[in-house]
Amino acid sequence: MKLISGGSSKKAEDFEERLKRNKSFYKKEDFERYQKTIDCKGIVYKVDDAIVNGFYVAPADKSDLPVVIYNRGGNGAYGMWMFGRVYMRLFDLAKEHNVAIFATNYRGIFPKLPGKDEFGGEDVKDVLALPQLFDEFPAVNPEKVGLYGASRGGMQSMLALKQGLKADSVVLYAGNLDLQQGLKRRPEMEQVYKARIPNYEENKETELKKRSAVYWVDEIDKSIPILLIHGDADKKVHVEQSIALDKALEKEGFKHKLSIYEGLGHQSAPKRKEITAEMMLWFKQHWN
Repeated sequence: MKLISGGSSKKAEDFEERLKRNKSFYKKEDFERYQKTIDCKGIVYKVDDAIVNGFYVAPADKSDLPVVIYNRGGNGAYGMWMFGRVYMRLFDLAKEHNVAIFATNYRGIFPKLPGKDEFGGEDVKDVLALPQLFDEFPAVNPEKVGLYGASRGGMQSMLALKQGLKADSVVLYAGNLDLQQGLKRRPEMEQVYKARIPNYEENKETELKKRSAVYWVDEIDKSIPILLIHGDADKKVHVEQSIALDKALEKEGFKHKLSIYEGLGHQSAPKRKEITAEMMLWFKQHWN
């Protein structure tokens, strides 16, 4: 059967190439195995007037599962959780480590639904609301909670802690932790900030500091252990941001650790197994 398209033959070739890659990623036998061993549910919940969606992933037929709140990077629909991404990143994590994962997309991924992604504004409430869902999932142990944030998710995680989220420990990968410093190295991010952060152009310095954990880490519960992981070749979020927060954590008396991966860029994929192992060891050490 040939692809029928009004586009060019190159587009058809690109489509066929993507299809081949997808088939190599999503093998029938793996999918059938996951159907038997993984409980995956889409979740939709309301926070104030915003409609938010995300995913719940856990090993099937298990109980008393510790929770990992998994905060994604990106903004708006960029980097959003879709089934394919959940399948690749969260299924094995849940199954191999016996954890229940809650992964929110934050508000604003669908323009027609109420709620706007403010890149660390009202959307932080979408993370804060997740524990209210725990009772809907009988397999979950709400007394054991690990908080993970990658890139923008690092900012979301720290803001959520500042605003009262309870967690036993935290892992931040390549976190946005000083947006002012980050803007100097990556000025193109200003377009994201202008589009998403309310009153940005009138109050630029104030709004960036409000979203930068290096300025207010003293307002977070010092009993929460924090692990920082970063690649020293990261060109999107420079490793200096994690180094700066690590120094601030030391000054404030936190239990903390900084783990720098040599040669690793912004994407964790080349070292995902090692990073996942380090993350889960940190969580398990602090689940009573």
